[in-house]
Amino acid sequence: MPMGNAAPLENRITELFPTLSHAHQKLARLILDNGLFVAFASAAELGKQVGVSNATVVRFCQALGYDGYPELQAAVRANLPTYVHKVQQIERKRGGLRANNVLQRVFELDAQNLNDTLAKLDQERFWPAVRAIGKASHLLVVAGGLSAGPALYLAHSLNVMGFDARAALNGGIPLTLELARLKPSSVLIGISVWRYVADTVAAMEYAQRIGATRIAITDSLVAPIAQHASFAFQIATKGAAHSLSLTSVSALINAFIAALAFTRPKQTARALRKVDAAYRRGKLVLE
Repeated sequence: MPMGNAAPLENRITELFPTLSHAHQKLARLILDNGLFVAFASAAELGKQVGVSNATVVRFCQALGYDGYPELQAAVRANLPTYVHKVQQIERKRGGLRANNVLQRVFELDAQNLNDTLAKLDQERFWPAVRAIGKASHLLVVAGGLSAGPALYLAHSLNVMGFDARAALNGGIPLTLELARLKPSSVLIGISVWRYVADTVAAMEYAQRIGATRIAITDSLVAPIAQHASFAFQIATKGAAHSLSLTSVSALINAFIAALAFTRPKQTARALRKVDAAYRRGKLVLE
């Protein structure tokens, strides 16, 4: 029999797993292995991942003691990582860690993140996204919180290459003013991982309404910004400390920058020469 509603989801699955049907076991594995996907996926999207119907997903939820999919999804969301959970994990593991182990683990995870991101990268979407950036009349990169650093780097790199690009890293009036500049020929690039920032999602929704091209860089293809994107790219973000790793975000941004440079070599060279000359005139760099 299913356990009471107070039992953690993982405990329910572990307890009942041997008695579940093959289809239900596939759903159980997906939930345990990819909670972030389940947290924002519909029942249809969840079923599609393992090749079962909506009705099977509902019956699976009921087998675990939930009334339906919304209740199970709420339980999954409640178990998503938080800073408090991460700190508790670090405290529990601290006694068995040495400095050299931490260093090795961080680099191992980042190597894994890069490999996982590359394996999932859809090149049939990547190159059209590159072309969309190249043709844009105006580029706006929107992000907040953890994602703000990569967004600033991307906007700066695009500017150096001669594109009309801006970064909006705060909501409120600054973001509103930047969104007012958007038009159908613009491209909005949203970067959002883990704790999805509401302003970034709202910016993507607005860009969609006016017909601008939207590119999403996020950690799940069912993340809120991915749902409003013309092109969505999933990156792996496993981290060893209290936060996630942004190594794969930077790598994907570097891929976009490299692709734009190779497809627009004359514009890139001309822009870089102008920037270099400006730096020298202003004595901004040491000779």
